[in-house]
Amino acid sequence: MASDPEHLKRLQLAGSFCLFDKKLRSSGNSSIVWGLLNVLIGVAVLARNPWGAVSLVLGLTLIAAGMYERTVRDPKVIVISAATLAGLAVWNFALIGLAAMGKVRLALGGRTLIWAAAQAWGAYATWKTYTTYKILREQSDPVTVELVRGYIYGLQKTKPDQSLDVVEFESSGDFVGGKKRYRLKPVEDLYLAARYKAQLGSLQLEEVTFVPRGEVTLTPAGEKWMSKKISATVQLGPLSLEKVSITPEMAVRINPAARAIALGST
Repeated sequence: MASDPEHLKRLQLAGSFCLFDKKLRSSGNSSIVWGLLNVLIGVAVLARNPWGAVSLVLGLTLIAAGMYERTVRDPKVIVISAATLAGLAVWNFALIGLAAMGKVRLALGGRTLIWAAAQAWGAYATWKTYTTYKILREQSDPVTVELVRGYIYGLQKTKPDQSLDVVEFESSGDFVGGKKRYRLKPVEDLYLAARYKAQLGSLQLEEVTFVPRGEVTLTPAGEKWMSKKISATVQLGPLSLEKVSITPEMAVRINPAARAIALGST
């Protein structure tokens, strides 16, 4: 049964794994970019100083780790990426010291310190993901993961206004977070709830969870029902979303009585 706690837990774990796995792919892209930049710097320095070979080799290592992270995404590669980034940070700090002694000339000048600090932070952020990814991978059921991955992919590609059951709405959120777009897809007696950030005409997945349908409610805030969009409060399990903007058609998909409530309050 879908509402069984163990089944719900498996779905939640699979959703968390899919989301983390997607972020890890982006991490692989970042590693490749960092690697390419360091290769370019290494080549530039190597033309006049043999020390550039170190940046060149570390950059190539980071590119290889990033490509591996994008395809295989084994937890161990996270350690390799973090260690390589840390090595680059240490090397750039060392270059600053060598430059102070007059033994080398910094290709980036004073910006080398910022470059080294950014690499150190990137190494730390990458390392922090290792334990989380390892636990999620060990505890997730592969069959459920593939099922949920298909749900997530299909939901993002769906055009809600052309579907029969998908719900879409926007939440104002806070000043820092800005507007967030939510989509709900019925899965058995649950809702797959996905939160996105609209960016450059595309949707960037930020969070995914499963909520029993009985724990999803919508309460209109009293605007005229004939408006293109109405204001409402949506309850997603323990999460309460206020200042939600939703079309009347979508509101009725969550709460069939919403139309009568809204008309009665105007």
